[in-house]
Parts: sequence; C-alpha cells; structure tokens
Amino acid sequence: MNKTLSMVAILAISGNIAYAGGDIYQPIDVMPEKEVIVVDDNVKYDGFYMGAALSYARMNQAVELRSHALTIVGGYYFNQYVGIEARYTTTLTDVYEDRGRIVVKTEDDLSNVGLYVKPMYNITTGFSAYGLAGYGKAEAGDLEESGFQWGIGTKYELANGMGLFVDFMSLYNGENFDGTNVKDSFFSYSSAGVTYTF
Repeated sequence: MNKTLSMVAILAISGNIAYAGGDIYQPIDVMPEKEVIVVDDNVKYDGFYMGAALSYARMNQAVELRSHALTIVGGYYFNQYVGIEARYTTTLTDVYEDRGRIVVKTEDDLSNVGLYVKPMYNITTGFSAYGLAGYGKAEAGDLEESGFQWGIGTKYELANGMGLFVDFMSLYNGENFDGTNVKDSFFSYSSAGVTYTF
C-alpha cells in the first residue's frame, strides 16, 4: 500500500514539474485557416447591349458575290445562359462578282436583317461560346430570301460592360435562292466586333 501511494505521489509531482515549463505542451495548428478573397470582376451577365462588327459576306448563286460589310447588333441578356439578339448587315464596300477567270465590280448590295435566340455556354469568367437561331431576310441585289438562319461564335466580356465577339452566320443554304434555278446556293458572313452591355 505504501508503495502504491509513493508511486502516485511521484507521478503527480513529475506531472507538475513537466507542466511547469509552460509553453512546452501548447497545441499546434495543423491546418491554418485560409483567408477567403472575393474578386469583383465587374462582368455584366444581363441587361441590354448594342454593338457593331466588320463582316465579310459571301453569296453564291452560279457566280460568287463578295464584299466587306457592317453589322449592327442589339439585344438583351436574360442571364449568362440565354439572350435574344437582332442584327442588321449591309455592304460597306463594293461588291465583287467572281466569275472564275475574272472578278468584276457589280452594282449589287448584300444585306440581311434577322432576329435570333442566343443560347450561351460559359467556359470561364467572361468567356463563352454561343449559338444564334432565328428568322431573317437576306438580300442580294434584286433577289431576296426569308427563312431560318443560324450562327455560332465566341464572346469575351471585359469589365464594365465592354465585350468582344467573333462569329459566323449562315443566312441561306439550299437551292433556288428567290426562285433562281441554281443548286447549292449559300449566303453567309463572318464577323469580328465589339459590344457594350448597359
């Protein structure tokens, strides 16, 4: 019994001596807390927007017509996934007709007006791919054709409402543009431009 009491007393005294060192047995933080940083990128994902682009238009119906054009765009982003967009495109420079061996300037104009639904897929902050699908009227000189039109593109939204975009629009692809007896007719244009979201 005396040995047991002596052992208990020795352990108690040893524990007090070991703890007397103070900081020796301080708990150590294994995982320090991480500071959360909130980044305000000022990218606008909804609202009205307007813009303009330089376009390269091509129309083929037996011969190929080519011209540089101006495209005006305007629309509304409901959110970062879908919007609606109206477009007007008209020739900015002379229209040239490629007859194979020779290329001549014509008096024709190339133009288009259309309204499209714009679904978008966000790849990263501000950068997304999009599609355009809707109804429009394409004109080449005295000829015109109305119907389904589609397009694909990418856009990059900069801070404070500014944005950049590049895309391709198919205005017509089929036979007999406005009743002409021509197979494999097409009308399309490619654009690069800027937008501002209000």
